[in-house]
Amino acid sequence: MEARGTQSAMPVESDFRSILKGQNLKPFLQRSDSQAWWLLLVNYSLLAVAFALPILWFNIGTVIISLILLGNRQLGLGILMHDCVHAALFNSKTLNKRIGEWCCAGPILAQFEGYRRYHLRHHAKAGTTDDPDYPNYRPYPVAKASLRRKLIRDTFGITGVKNLALLMLMHAGVVEYDMAYKSANEKRALSIWDMLVNLAKNLAPALLFHIALALLLWRLGYVQFYGLWWIAYLTTFQFFSRLRNAAEHAGVPDLLNTDPRLHARTVYARWWERLTVAPNHVNYHLEHHWLPAVPPYRLAAFHAWLKQVGALNDTSIPVGYGEVLKAMVRPARHA
Repeated sequence: MEARGTQSAMPVESDFRSILKGQNLKPFLQRSDSQAWWLLLVNYSLLAVAFALPILWFNIGTVIISLILLGNRQLGLGILMHDCVHAALFNSKTLNKRIGEWCCAGPILAQFEGYRRYHLRHHAKAGTTDDPDYPNYRPYPVAKASLRRKLIRDTFGITGVKNLALLMLMHAGVVEYDMAYKSANEKRALSIWDMLVNLAKNLAPALLFHIALALLLWRLGYVQFYGLWWIAYLTTFQFFSRLRNAAEHAGVPDLLNTDPRLHARTVYARWWERLTVAPNHVNYHLEHHWLPAVPPYRLAAFHAWLKQVGALNDTSIPVGYGEVLKAMVRPARHA
């Protein structure tokens, strides 16, 4: 697969949007507060399980499972924040903003409004070089050794420390909020006071969540386990985020084509992949780019409908993220 914009030979509809014209899409666009609250409850429940396991049975196995679950559900909160940015999780725009900001973005130190501005540009410019996420995907496919180095840096926290430092600069207003981390080269000159004010404002949801979490663990007599959150944040969260992020657009048939069947990818995720790299239906990414207003809990049904009408007949859907990893790596050259 080629990710640098070469034209694909795959026969596709000249205008992918026309497939949806005149169709009854209301069933796929209907938002449900009960399903939204259920998703949020599942994510927070799994976070609770992640802490409970090593507290109740402390050994290397439960700690590893805890770090996997924590990294997965930190990613899960990021996905729900993303859905709230599209106002696609709850019925109310206000509820999407409040829950997205305080319950989803805050715990993972994300900035709801900054991410909203950045991500909506991604959707508006997807399939072009003006996509702010384009630098994340342009290098793929990469050499196997290059991908291995990236994943090792993620696993051992090197990527996490670097990203956290850049994130603090974004919250301080020194650099623009940028998930491709390219704005770090254009720093603003701000006073210490201005940076402190920006940090206090942008990190208020994060501070509230983490003070509450630390106090809860302290009251239970297990405050030392609070550190697991940060170990996961710097390691498994970064590892899963890279794979999820790359799976969406890296090594696709034609990164510079506005048809989502060519510039985005859907993956059939196995149960254990939903507990690692693909929480909250995020694996249906092609469908999300086709119709971003579809709530996450309706993406599978939208995918089934697109298959039924033949819109995905010439679209390859990988089974599992192992196939995605193959698409991200350049074939080795033989002498």
